[in-house]
Amino acid sequence: MTDAAATSLEAMPTLHLPPVPPEPSRAPFPWIASAAPVAGAVAIWAVTGSVVSLAFAALGPLVAVATVLDARRSARRTRRAQVSARGAALDGLRSEVARRHELERVAAWRETPAVRSLPDRGVPAWSRRPPETVVVGSGRVASRVSIDGASTDDPEALRLVADAAVLADAPVRVGLAGGIGFVGRPALARAAARAAILQVAEATDPGRCRLVGPSTSWEWLAMLPHRASAPGVAVIRVAEADADPGDDAASDAVDVDRAPRAVPTETPIRDPDVIAVAPLAASLPPGLRTVVEVTSPRHALVHVTGAAPRAMVPELVSDAEASGAAERLARIAARAGIVPGPAVLPASVGLVALLAPADATTDRSSLAATIGLAAEGPVTVDLVDGPHALVAGTSGSGKSELLVAWITAMAARYGPDRVSFLLVDFKGGAAFQPVHGLPHVAGLVTDLDESEAARAVESIRAELRHRERVLAAAGVRSIAELPADVTLPRLVVVVDEFQAMIERFGELGAVVADAAARGRSLGVHLVLAAQRPNGVVREQVSANCGIRVSLRVLERADSVAVLGVDRAAHLDAARPGRGLVDPGGGRVVEFQSALAEPEAIAVAAARHAHVPPPRRPWLDPLPRRIGLDEIEAVLGAGAIDPSPGERAESDRLLLGVVDEPEAQRRSAASWNPEVDGALVVLGAPGSGRTALLDALATQVSRRHGAAAVQRLEGPRSAVWDALAAVREQASGRSRPEAGAPPARLVVVDDVDLRLTGWPEEHRLAALDALGELMRASRAGGPAIVLSAGRTGALGQGFRDAAPAHALLRHPNRADLVHAGGDGRLHRSDAPPGAGQWRGRTAQFLHADRPDAIARRHDAVPLRLDAGRRVALVSARPGPDADTLERILPGARVIRLADGPDAARCAQAEVDGVGVGDARVIIVGDADAWAAGWSLAAAARARAEIVVHGGGSELRALARDAGLPPLLDADRDQCWRVRPDRTIERAVWPPEYDGFRPSQPGSGTDSVRVVRRN
Repeated sequence: MTDAAATSLEAMPTLHLPPVPPEPSRAPFPWIASAAPVAGAVAIWAVTGSVVSLAFAALGPLVAVATVLDARRSARRTRRAQVSARGAALDGLRSEVARRHELERVAAWRETPAVRSLPDRGVPAWSRRPPETVVVGSGRVASRVSIDGASTDDPEALRLVADAAVLADAPVRVGLAGGIGFVGRPALARAAARAAILQVAEATDPGRCRLVGPSTSWEWLAMLPHRASAPGVAVIRVAEADADPGDDAASDAVDVDRAPRAVPTETPIRDPDVIAVAPLAASLPPGLRTVVEVTSPRHALVHVTGAAPRAMVPELVSDAEASGAAERLARIAARAGIVPGPAVLPASVGLVALLAPADATTDRSSLAATIGLAAEGPVTVDLVDGPHALVAGTSGSGKSELLVAWITAMAARYGPDRVSFLLVDFKGGAAFQPVHGLPHVAGLVTDLDESEAARAVESIRAELRHRERVLAAAGVRSIAELPADVTLPRLVVVVDEFQAMIERFGELGAVVADAAARGRSLGVHLVLAAQRPNGVVREQVSANCGIRVSLRVLERADSVAVLGVDRAAHLDAARPGRGLVDPGGGRVVEFQSALAEPEAIAVAAARHAHVPPPRRPWLDPLPRRIGLDEIEAVLGAGAIDPSPGERAESDRLLLGVVDEPEAQRRSAASWNPEVDGALVVLGAPGSGRTALLDALATQVSRRHGAAAVQRLEGPRSAVWDALAAVREQASGRSRPEAGAPPARLVVVDDVDLRLTGWPEEHRLAALDALGELMRASRAGGPAIVLSAGRTGALGQGFRDAAPAHALLRHPNRADLVHAGGDGRLHRSDAPPGAGQWRGRTAQFLHADRPDAIARRHDAVPLRLDAGRRVALVSARPGPDADTLERILPGARVIRLADGPDAARCAQAEVDGVGVGDARVIIVGDADAWAAGWSLAAAARARAEIVVHGGGSELRALARDAGLPPLLDADRDQCWRVRPDRTIERAVWPPEYDGFRPSQPGSGTDSVRVVRRN
């Protein structure tokens, strides 16, 4: 719509209603036309005498009736055409009315534009005097469009005339003279008043007008350039009254619909140029000519003296929009030289010069801190009023530096007994390193993994529960009401890169929302920093973030989401630290954030160095390695002392340290064999299994001596003998050697590999013995601990007999869950010793292997005396016969493999027919002895039986003997069957005078000997 079109409304001709078509007249009956045919018919009859001629007399009436009917039909057709033509004329008239209304509406809005459209008009055309009227909303007003020729009995025409007389969606103007009052809920009434005030500011020369108002909730007024003080300038006053001056909350709860209606009075107002705001009409200054009653964002009533109330949609302006408009007008006025321009902000601001003196009071009602400098002076924000803060800023905008300065400013003013900090940084922790050493810092959390995220959730919830308990014990509802002698500092949780944290660990969002909802009363405050908070910070969280800060952002939407204005998207990228802040009142101020110099941080640390450090709401993760002598330092003095009711001399053994974030503490992981039974340690190779077993062995060695630890390791013959000895001790069938303490701890490392390669009957017997020891550990037997790589290597009986499981790192989550662990705590990169104990994260002890303990293993020398007949069953008869011939030069070696003659000689020797003093050794494999059953029977009765092989060889001659002792796999041992049919282990090859073979299976073997395959 052009300006010419808008201004041509007055020149347009007056509109006229089309005339109403007249009702059709009734046509008269044609009596003459009807009588003429009758008369003619009579005349013809009279002349001709024909009766038929009289029939023509009937034509007269017929023609008359037809004529009447035709006239009426023509009249109706004409009427319909006239009505249709008038309807089309009315439609055209209606369209013309709509077109003229649009012209009138455009002209009206251009004459008095809406506040939001004023910035689009560029530099305002300021006048010397305030405007006579201001727009308070949009609604129905009288139109300049008129229609003549209205009929009093045509409803459609009357409606068209009435519609033409009213202009919808037009600006509703009220006169400024006589004052304007805005009534309603404070938020709505203030928003409507802001729109009126900004119209005055846009229309009036700042040099000839002064706008003054209250300081509270109207801070943006001070930003307007309308501060003229010369005589004669127009003064517009803004006033606000409460429903009850002593009760601010009452105004927020006022029900406008039930409040007395605002009624302007004829009494002249003392101060005619006033814009007043009140929750109730009774609180307005008397004598106002106009009162706008705002009942909702979409409805208001305008009361003007002498006129009926009018409904409209009010024009509302937020505090942030008003602040932006005020800053724009101030810049325009400064460029025009009307008022001095705003102060130029420095490129950088040091924090040292802004630090407030230390607050020595015990008052908990403030956490005010200066974080930067604005044109009006230092910028101070108070988290107690927040009670939370939202910080936005793209990479390189100075966001992390702002957080460090904010922390330093609070730490410099308040001691650790007033405020403590929990710092969360998802950039590796570098951002908060400058302030990590402050005594106020209770914890620094860097990048989390899944298990640490779960730990974070539990820690924050535990802190909230702790604070609830403190408040309940004191009988108060808020931290501000706590007595001074109760120590509970406010906790400020500062999160850098909040967006990254929520994207990786969504479960933290619920905890943050909980802290945001309850933080004000519990004294927990959140400072959440993100590059793009829009869409990341939950609505219930952002609703509680009264403090809003935005440094430079890339998108207008991000700035609007944080501050309500888009100015943060236009900040200079070359000025890091430049930003906008809303301290909580809705006023947005541009500022330069401070930089915390090392001197400022040192001042903050030194001021409160004498104050004890705060209680830690967040414990550091468990150490990656804990030695046996370090556990008390990790847990604290007395943490590993016997519990009440526990004997000091109890065999309770320490396993490590358990993390209990839900209780905000650490505790000792311990194993009491008398109560817990056997212990199984499960974990992948390199997970710390052996180190934990060594730590347990070291504890027992320190209490009872090294001999009290029985390790089942070394050659398998040694393992077999040790297992048999411990089993007999546990069953009470044997006693320790004189002077030797009984075994108190049996250690079996790599039990799933230890029995690999054993003969099946020995392996099953060993498993049975281990199961018996595990069951006996609760009944006063020696304690037993076993380790394995995976739970599948242990039978169900083992798992049932050992309910205590220490779970170390597993190759994958499925293996951990199968072992009975919590899959959520799985960490593929866990250090050695990290694992789970009874469903909780634990770091198990690490210890070096104790000194080697010398032990005797039962492997006697094998002597083949002269005059004895020896039956040797060998798995390798040929090589063994060669060995005997070599080391026993005078012996007669009979090889059954040589054939029947050899068997007959052997039979003779066994039967006593051969030479008596000669060494006779009959050598054959199991098959050879089985083939000569009579020789075998004689050998069992009269010969010394030696077996160099395995179970099949033993059964060839000693089938009725029990399970023999286990031999090592390297063939340096053999079995000798005693006359009483018992079997003993012996060294192979046999010794004789002048020859003594090495005996790795006998004598003193160190427990450090590894298993030989």
